[in-house]
Amino acid sequence: MIVSNLALRTISATILAPLVLGIIWFGAPIYETYAIPLYTVLMAIFGAGLAWEWDKMFNKQITVGGLWTVIIACLTAFLTKDNPQFALWLMLLGTVVVYFKSARSLAMAFGVLYICIPVMALSYIYFINDSISRELVLWLFFVVWATDIGGYVIGCTFKGPKIAPKISAKKTWSGFIGGVSFAAIVAYFFALILKSYDYLKDMDFTRVTWILVGSAIILSIFSQIGDFFESFIKRRLNLKDSSNIIPGHGGLFDRVDGLLFASTLMGVVLFIINQGWFK
Repeated sequence: MIVSNLALRTISATILAPLVLGIIWFGAPIYETYAIPLYTVLMAIFGAGLAWEWDKMFNKQITVGGLWTVIIACLTAFLTKDNPQFALWLMLLGTVVVYFKSARSLAMAFGVLYICIPVMALSYIYFINDSISRELVLWLFFVVWATDIGGYVIGCTFKGPKIAPKISAKKTWSGFIGGVSFAAIVAYFFALILKSYDYLKDMDFTRVTWILVGSAIILSIFSQIGDFFESFIKRRLNLKDSSNIIPGHGGLFDRVDGLLFASTLMGVVLFIINQGWFK
């Protein structure tokens, strides 16, 4: 019996989504028992999977440069929690190493940055504050997922003019607006959930709500730019999917292209705020 693509997508999402959400929520407390937080292990696997896909997309096989990218992505995930500055320098050095190990391939060198910066950002966000970090990561994921769902539902319902048909034949302006709208709605309800937290009760939640909704709109836009960027790469390489590693969904890049851009923006902004550069 042939399982439909929709059924495969549903089964994969039903298994993977709770697993990822569970690791995000429970990944930090396990650090008290084990040497490495479970969330860090997830980020290492995430980075290694993306590195493997990038190598396959550009070289059709695993290369020396691709193996170096896998190693650098894993090290970035493991080092960011305790020493993000060192992880950053290692990533930059790794970019140079991959460039020369890949016969001076700019595409492979760029892949190191394209993969490792989001891995670093997601790790940095998760460990930036013990009180609220898990919620920040969950909020980011929900905003990106809401963007994807809203874009699909509204885009399929209303259709209309395409945004950039030469890059992505299916993405419409109605889907773009739908994605932003769904992200804003999710952010609003997330603010209501945070309002019930006792240690946040003294905050001005009208202001918090506006910040979350406004940030969600910006992140949603960046998420959709990430979708277009990945579509552009696959169009240039004449690929439909980045791989077939996730049944019914394609590859990791096909599922997280928006997350890569959104997490990078969020990580950079939080880093700047945390450094007090705006004071």
